[in-house]
Amino acid sequence: MKKKIIIFANTLWFLEKFKFELIENLSNNYFIDCIFLRKGTSLDQKKIEFLQSKGVTFKKLTLLLSLKYIFKNFYTLISFQIKPHTTISNVIVFTIGPIVISSMIFWNLHNSTIIVLEGLGRVFSSHLIIFRFFKRLLLIFYKIYFKRCKYIVTLNYSDSTYLSELGIVSKIKIKTIPGTGLNTKFFDSLKIYKDKEPKYVDFIARLLPDKGFDLYINTKLYLNKFHPKFSKINPFRIITPQTDLDKISPSEKKFITSLGIELKPYLSNQLKYLKNSKAILLPTKYGEGLSRVVMESIYLGIPMLVTRNQGTEEVLPYDYKYFIKSFNPSTISKQLIEMVNDKLYFKDIYSFQKEFLKNNYSADSSTKSFLSLINA
Repeated sequence: MKKKIIIFANTLWFLEKFKFELIENLSNNYFIDCIFLRKGTSLDQKKIEFLQSKGVTFKKLTLLLSLKYIFKNFYTLISFQIKPHTTISNVIVFTIGPIVISSMIFWNLHNSTIIVLEGLGRVFSSHLIIFRFFKRLLLIFYKIYFKRCKYIVTLNYSDSTYLSELGIVSKIKIKTIPGTGLNTKFFDSLKIYKDKEPKYVDFIARLLPDKGFDLYINTKLYLNKFHPKFSKINPFRIITPQTDLDKISPSEKKFITSLGIELKPYLSNQLKYLKNSKAILLPTKYGEGLSRVVMESIYLGIPMLVTRNQGTEEVLPYDYKYFIKSFNPSTISKQLIEMVNDKLYFKDIYSFQKEFLKNNYSADSSTKSFLSLINA
Protein backbone atom coordinates (compact mmCIF):
# COMPACT_ATOMS: atom_id res chain seq x y z
CA MET A 1 0.00 0.00 0.00
CA LYS A 2 1.31 3.45 -0.97
CA LYS A 3 2.03 5.75 1.97
CA LYS A 4 1.36 9.46 2.12
CA ILE A 5 3.78 12.39 2.11
CA ILE A 6 2.61 15.82 3.24
CA ILE A 7 4.41 18.79 1.65
CA PHE A 8 3.81 22.12 3.38
CA ALA A 9 4.95 25.45 1.90
CA ASN A 10 4.17 29.14 2.12
CA THR A 11 2.66 29.49 -1.38
CA LEU A 12 1.17 27.30 -4.10
CA TRP A 13 3.34 29.27 -6.55
CA PHE A 14 6.49 28.04 -4.77
CA LEU A 15 5.35 24.41 -5.06
CA GLU A 16 4.43 24.73 -8.74
CA LYS A 17 7.47 26.79 -9.70
CA PHE A 18 10.27 25.16 -7.71
CA LYS A 19 9.08 21.75 -6.48
CA PHE A 20 7.32 20.40 -9.57
CA GLU A 21 9.99 17.77 -10.39
CA LEU A 22 10.20 16.61 -6.77
CA ILE A 23 6.42 16.26 -6.38
CA GLU A 24 6.15 14.50 -9.74
CA ASN A 25 8.82 11.95 -8.76
CA LEU A 26 7.35 11.36 -5.31
CA SER A 27 3.85 10.84 -6.74
CA ASN A 28 5.08 7.64 -8.45
CA ASN A 29 5.48 5.92 -5.08
CA TYR A 30 3.46 7.98 -2.59
CA PHE A 31 0.17 9.77 -2.19
CA ILE A 32 1.00 13.47 -1.99
CA ASP A 33 -0.91 16.15 -0.05
CA CYS A 34 0.41 19.64 -0.82
CA ILE A 35 -0.60 22.28 1.74
CA PHE A 36 -0.01 26.00 1.28
CA LEU A 37 -0.83 29.20 3.18
CA ARG A 38 -1.67 31.34 0.13
CA LYS A 39 -1.65 31.05 -3.66
CA GLY A 40 1.12 33.56 -4.34
CA THR A 41 1.83 35.09 -7.74
CA SER A 42 0.82 33.84 -11.24
CA LEU A 43 0.57 30.05 -11.63
CA ASP A 44 1.16 27.60 -14.46
CA GLN A 45 -2.24 25.90 -14.32
CA LYS A 46 -1.16 23.13 -16.70
CA LYS A 47 1.49 21.99 -14.22
CA ILE A 48 -1.06 21.95 -11.39
CA GLU A 49 -3.54 19.96 -13.48
CA PHE A 50 -0.84 17.49 -14.52
CA LEU A 51 0.09 16.79 -10.90
CA GLN A 52 -3.58 16.47 -9.97
CA SER A 53 -3.98 13.85 -12.72
CA LYS A 54 -1.27 11.85 -10.91
CA GLY A 55 -3.29 11.92 -7.69
CA VAL A 56 -1.60 14.92 -6.02
CA THR A 57 -3.94 17.08 -3.93
CA PHE A 58 -3.51 20.80 -3.22
CA LYS A 59 -5.11 22.28 -0.10
CA LYS A 60 -5.05 25.80 1.31
CA LEU A 61 -4.50 25.62 5.07
CA THR A 62 -7.59 26.80 6.89
CA LEU A 63 -8.54 26.64 10.55
CA LEU A 64 -10.86 23.71 9.77
CA LEU A 65 -8.07 21.77 8.00
CA SER A 66 -5.66 22.50 10.87
CA LEU A 67 -8.18 21.12 13.39
CA LYS A 68 -8.66 18.07 11.19
CA TYR A 69 -4.92 17.27 11.28
CA ILE A 70 -4.74 17.90 15.03
CA PHE A 71 -7.72 15.58 15.61
CA LYS A 72 -6.07 12.84 13.51
CA ASN A 73 -2.87 13.18 15.54
CA PHE A 74 -4.83 13.03 18.79
CA TYR A 75 -6.68 9.91 17.58
CA THR A 76 -3.36 8.31 16.60
CA LEU A 77 -1.91 9.12 20.02
CA ILE A 78 -4.72 7.17 21.72
CA SER A 79 -4.99 4.33 19.19
CA PHE A 80 -1.33 3.56 18.56
CA GLN A 81 0.19 4.55 21.90
CA ILE A 82 2.27 7.53 20.78
CA LYS A 83 3.28 5.97 17.44
CA PRO A 84 3.13 8.20 14.34
CA HIS A 85 0.25 7.73 11.93
CA THR A 86 1.08 4.52 10.04
CA THR A 87 -0.09 5.78 6.63
CA ILE A 88 2.13 8.91 6.64
CA SER A 89 5.75 8.44 5.63
CA ASN A 90 7.10 12.00 5.88
CA VAL A 91 6.12 15.63 6.38
CA ILE A 92 8.31 17.99 4.30
CA VAL A 93 8.14 21.64 5.37
CA PHE A 94 9.55 24.70 3.58
CA THR A 95 10.27 28.20 5.03
CA ILE A 96 9.72 29.85 8.42
CA GLY A 97 5.92 30.32 8.52
CA PRO A 98 5.06 26.68 7.67
CA ILE A 99 7.86 25.45 9.98
CA VAL A 100 6.30 27.21 12.98
CA ILE A 101 2.74 26.15 12.09
CA SER A 102 3.72 22.53 11.34
CA SER A 103 5.19 22.18 14.83
CA MET A 104 1.65 22.69 16.17
CA ILE A 105 -0.52 20.73 13.73
CA PHE A 106 1.85 17.79 13.04
CA TRP A 107 3.14 17.41 16.61
CA ASN A 108 2.75 13.62 16.50
CA LEU A 109 4.86 13.32 13.32
CA HIS A 110 7.98 15.30 14.32
CA ASN A 111 10.25 12.25 13.98
CA SER A 112 9.08 11.94 10.36
CA THR A 113 9.41 15.66 9.57
CA ILE A 114 12.03 17.03 7.17
CA ILE A 115 12.57 20.78 7.59
CA VAL A 116 13.91 22.67 4.56
CA LEU A 117 15.43 26.08 5.29
CA GLU A 118 15.30 27.98 1.99
CA GLY A 119 18.04 30.23 3.30
CA LEU A 120 18.04 31.58 6.85
CA GLY A 121 16.37 34.63 5.36
CA ARG A 122 15.59 38.21 6.26
CA VAL A 123 15.10 37.43 9.95
CA PHE A 124 18.75 36.38 10.24
CA SER A 125 20.32 39.03 7.99
CA SER A 126 18.31 42.19 8.74
CA HIS A 127 19.68 44.90 11.05
CA LEU A 128 16.19 46.10 12.01
CA ILE A 129 15.55 45.80 15.76
CA ILE A 130 12.27 43.92 15.30
CA PHE A 131 13.96 41.22 13.21
CA ARG A 132 16.90 40.96 15.60
CA PHE A 133 14.41 40.36 18.43
CA PHE A 134 12.49 37.83 16.33
CA LYS A 135 15.77 36.09 15.45
CA ARG A 136 16.47 35.41 19.15
CA LEU A 137 13.02 33.90 19.63
CA LEU A 138 13.35 31.84 16.45
CA LEU A 139 16.74 30.44 17.49
CA ILE A 140 15.25 29.25 20.79
CA PHE A 141 12.33 27.67 18.92
CA TYR A 142 14.64 26.01 16.35
CA LYS A 143 16.89 24.62 19.09
CA ILE A 144 13.94 22.93 20.81
CA TYR A 145 12.02 21.82 17.71
CA PHE A 146 14.78 20.76 15.30
CA LYS A 147 16.13 18.15 17.73
CA ARG A 148 12.84 16.25 17.36
CA CYS A 149 12.79 16.32 13.54
CA LYS A 150 14.17 13.72 11.12
CA TYR A 151 16.43 16.00 9.04
CA ILE A 152 17.19 19.71 8.64
CA VAL A 153 17.99 20.60 5.01
CA THR A 154 19.95 23.74 4.10
CA LEU A 155 20.73 25.13 0.65
CA ASN A 156 24.37 25.98 1.30
CA TYR A 157 27.23 24.88 3.54
CA SER A 158 27.50 28.27 5.23
CA ASP A 159 23.99 27.90 6.71
CA SER A 160 24.83 24.32 7.77
CA THR A 161 27.92 25.59 9.59
CA TYR A 162 25.90 28.35 11.30
CA LEU A 163 23.34 25.88 12.66
CA SER A 164 25.93 23.40 13.93
CA GLU A 165 28.23 26.06 15.47
CA LEU A 166 25.37 27.50 17.52
CA GLY A 167 24.32 24.03 18.60
CA ILE A 168 20.86 24.48 17.06
CA VAL A 169 20.86 20.93 15.71
CA SER A 170 23.18 17.93 15.58
CA LYS A 171 25.59 17.76 12.60
CA ILE A 172 24.21 14.27 11.89
CA LYS A 173 20.75 15.66 11.14
CA ILE A 174 21.90 18.51 8.84
CA LYS A 175 21.83 17.79 5.11
CA THR A 176 22.93 20.28 2.45
CA ILE A 177 20.99 20.08 -0.82
CA PRO A 178 20.66 22.82 -3.50
CA GLY A 179 16.95 22.94 -2.69
CA THR A 180 15.07 24.69 -5.47
CA GLY A 181 17.35 23.43 -8.25
CA LEU A 182 17.84 24.97 -11.69
CA ASN A 183 15.67 23.65 -14.53
CA THR A 184 18.54 23.19 -16.99
CA LYS A 185 16.37 21.06 -19.31
CA PHE A 186 14.04 24.03 -19.78
CA PHE A 187 16.91 26.34 -20.74
CA ASP A 188 18.64 23.73 -22.90
CA SER A 189 15.46 23.10 -24.89
CA LEU A 190 15.60 26.63 -26.28
CA LYS A 191 18.11 27.39 -29.03
CA ILE A 192 18.17 31.16 -28.60
CA TYR A 193 18.30 32.58 -25.09
CA LYS A 194 18.96 36.24 -25.61
CA ASP A 195 18.10 39.08 -27.96
CA LYS A 196 20.93 40.06 -30.29
CA GLU A 197 21.19 43.39 -28.52
CA PRO A 198 19.90 43.05 -24.94
CA LYS A 199 19.46 46.44 -23.32
CA TYR A 200 18.13 46.33 -19.74
CA VAL A 201 19.94 46.56 -16.40
CA ASP A 202 17.53 44.48 -14.34
CA PHE A 203 16.58 44.29 -10.69
CA ILE A 204 14.71 41.00 -10.16
CA ALA A 205 13.54 40.78 -6.56
CA ARG A 206 10.93 41.82 -4.01
CA LEU A 207 10.59 45.57 -3.43
CA LEU A 208 12.17 45.50 0.02
CA PRO A 209 15.00 47.63 1.46
CA ASP A 210 16.91 44.47 2.46
CA LYS A 211 16.67 43.26 -1.15
CA GLY A 212 18.39 46.45 -2.37
CA PHE A 213 15.35 48.19 -3.90
CA ASP A 214 16.30 51.67 -2.63
CA LEU A 215 19.95 51.17 -3.57
CA TYR A 216 18.91 50.27 -7.10
CA ILE A 217 16.78 53.43 -7.38
CA ASN A 218 19.57 55.66 -6.04
CA THR A 219 22.14 54.07 -8.34
CA LYS A 220 19.93 55.08 -11.25
CA LEU A 221 19.69 58.62 -9.84
CA TYR A 222 23.49 58.80 -9.61
CA LEU A 223 23.95 57.52 -13.17
CA ASN A 224 21.40 60.00 -14.53
CA LYS A 225 23.37 62.88 -13.04
CA PHE A 226 27.01 61.84 -13.48
CA HIS A 227 26.89 59.35 -16.40
CA PRO A 228 23.86 60.43 -18.47
CA LYS A 229 25.09 58.82 -21.69
CA PHE A 230 25.46 55.38 -20.07
CA SER A 231 22.14 55.83 -18.31
CA LYS A 232 20.35 56.66 -21.56
CA ILE A 233 21.58 53.66 -23.57
CA ASN A 234 21.19 51.23 -20.64
CA PRO A 235 17.63 51.59 -19.32
CA PHE A 236 16.81 50.12 -15.93
CA ARG A 237 13.97 47.66 -15.31
CA ILE A 238 12.42 46.33 -12.11
CA ILE A 239 10.84 42.85 -12.24
CA THR A 240 8.91 41.93 -9.11
CA PRO A 241 5.69 40.18 -7.99
CA GLN A 242 2.47 41.92 -9.05
CA THR A 243 1.48 42.13 -5.38
CA ASP A 244 4.55 44.33 -4.72
CA LEU A 245 3.76 46.54 -7.72
CA ASP A 246 0.21 47.00 -6.44
CA LYS A 247 1.55 48.36 -3.15
CA ILE A 248 3.42 51.22 -4.84
CA SER A 249 1.45 54.48 -4.80
CA PRO A 250 0.68 56.16 -8.17
CA SER A 251 2.95 59.10 -7.29
CA GLU A 252 5.86 56.77 -6.47
CA LYS A 253 5.32 54.83 -9.72
CA LYS A 254 5.38 58.11 -11.63
CA PHE A 255 8.63 59.11 -9.91
CA ILE A 256 10.32 55.76 -10.63
CA THR A 257 9.32 55.69 -14.30
CA SER A 258 10.41 59.35 -14.71
CA LEU A 259 13.94 58.20 -13.85
CA GLY A 260 13.96 55.85 -16.84
CA ILE A 261 13.02 52.69 -14.92
CA GLU A 262 10.39 50.30 -16.25
CA LEU A 263 8.17 48.34 -13.85
CA LYS A 264 7.24 44.79 -14.84
CA PRO A 265 5.58 41.86 -13.00
CA TYR A 266 7.12 38.42 -12.63
CA LEU A 267 6.26 36.03 -15.45
CA SER A 268 5.86 32.24 -15.30
CA ASN A 269 8.32 32.02 -18.20
CA GLN A 270 11.25 34.13 -16.99
CA LEU A 271 13.00 33.86 -20.36
CA LYS A 272 10.56 36.44 -21.73
CA TYR A 273 12.42 39.11 -19.78
CA LEU A 274 15.85 37.49 -19.28
CA LYS A 275 16.34 37.29 -23.06
CA ASN A 276 16.78 41.08 -23.22
CA SER A 277 18.73 41.54 -19.98
CA LYS A 278 22.10 43.17 -20.54
CA ALA A 279 23.05 42.96 -16.87
CA ILE A 280 21.60 42.07 -13.47
CA LEU A 281 22.10 44.37 -10.47
CA LEU A 282 21.29 42.82 -7.07
CA PRO A 283 22.62 44.99 -4.21
CA THR A 284 20.85 42.85 -1.61
CA LYS A 285 21.58 42.85 2.12
CA TYR A 286 19.31 39.84 2.47
CA GLY A 287 20.67 36.45 3.56
CA GLU A 288 20.16 34.59 0.30
CA GLY A 289 20.20 30.81 0.68
CA LEU A 290 20.81 30.12 -2.99
CA SER A 291 19.69 32.84 -5.38
CA ARG A 292 17.77 31.46 -8.37
CA VAL A 293 18.20 34.77 -10.22
CA VAL A 294 21.97 34.40 -9.91
CA MET A 295 21.92 30.77 -11.08
CA GLU A 296 19.68 31.51 -14.06
CA SER A 297 21.79 34.51 -15.04
CA ILE A 298 24.99 32.46 -14.93
CA TYR A 299 23.40 29.76 -17.04
CA LEU A 300 22.31 32.32 -19.63
CA GLY A 301 25.61 34.22 -19.55
CA ILE A 302 24.14 37.49 -18.23
CA PRO A 303 26.68 39.67 -16.35
CA MET A 304 25.80 40.25 -12.68
CA LEU A 305 26.80 42.82 -10.11
CA VAL A 306 25.80 41.14 -6.85
CA THR A 307 26.40 41.17 -3.12
CA ARG A 308 28.83 38.62 -1.75
CA ASN A 309 26.86 36.36 0.61
CA GLN A 310 26.63 32.67 1.46
CA GLY A 311 24.35 31.88 -1.48
CA THR A 312 26.22 33.77 -4.23
CA GLU A 313 29.61 32.51 -3.03
CA GLU A 314 28.48 28.91 -3.51
CA VAL A 315 27.72 29.29 -7.24
CA LEU A 316 30.15 32.01 -8.40
CA PRO A 317 33.95 31.66 -8.68
CA TYR A 318 35.83 32.47 -5.44
CA ASP A 319 37.67 35.29 -7.28
CA TYR A 320 34.57 36.65 -9.03
CA LYS A 321 35.38 40.16 -10.19
CA TYR A 322 31.99 41.80 -9.77
CA PHE A 323 30.91 41.32 -6.20
CA ILE A 324 29.64 44.68 -4.92
CA LYS A 325 32.47 46.47 -3.11
CA SER A 326 30.37 48.99 -1.22
CA PHE A 327 26.69 49.81 -0.67
CA ASN A 328 27.29 53.26 -2.12
CA PRO A 329 25.46 54.25 -5.34
CA SER A 330 28.64 55.90 -6.61
CA THR A 331 30.73 52.73 -6.21
CA ILE A 332 27.95 50.52 -7.59
CA SER A 333 27.59 52.80 -10.65
CA LYS A 334 31.32 52.66 -11.43
CA GLN A 335 31.39 48.88 -11.07
CA LEU A 336 28.30 48.55 -13.27
CA ILE A 337 29.81 50.65 -16.08
CA GLU A 338 33.02 48.61 -15.93
CA MET A 339 31.12 45.30 -15.90
CA VAL A 340 28.86 46.09 -18.88
CA ASN A 341 31.96 46.75 -21.00
CA ASP A 342 33.90 43.71 -19.73
CA LYS A 343 32.45 41.18 -22.20
CA LEU A 344 35.57 39.02 -22.55
CA TYR A 345 35.66 38.28 -18.81
CA PHE A 346 32.16 36.79 -18.80
CA LYS A 347 32.76 34.81 -21.96
CA ASP A 348 35.67 33.07 -20.21
CA ILE A 349 34.07 32.27 -16.86
CA TYR A 350 30.47 31.44 -17.78
CA SER A 351 31.21 28.43 -19.99
CA PHE A 352 32.83 26.72 -16.99
CA GLN A 353 30.22 27.92 -14.47
CA LYS A 354 27.36 26.73 -16.69
CA GLU A 355 28.71 23.19 -16.65
CA PHE A 356 29.34 23.43 -12.90
CA LEU A 357 25.70 24.40 -12.31
CA LYS A 358 24.38 21.68 -14.59
CA ASN A 359 26.31 18.97 -12.73
CA ASN A 360 25.68 20.18 -9.17
CA TYR A 361 22.69 22.51 -8.96
CA SER A 362 20.20 21.26 -11.53
CA ALA A 363 16.62 20.33 -10.60
CA ASP A 364 17.49 16.70 -11.45
CA SER A 365 20.45 16.70 -9.06
CA SER A 366 18.37 18.32 -6.31
CA THR A 367 15.47 15.89 -6.76
CA LYS A 368 17.74 12.82 -6.68
CA SER A 369 19.39 14.02 -3.46
CA PHE A 370 16.01 14.65 -1.87
CA LEU A 371 14.62 11.27 -2.91
CA SER A 372 17.63 9.49 -1.38
CA LEU A 373 16.98 11.42 1.85
CA ILE A 374 13.32 10.38 1.98
CA ASN A 375 14.07 6.77 1.12
CA ALA A 376 16.98 6.47 3.58
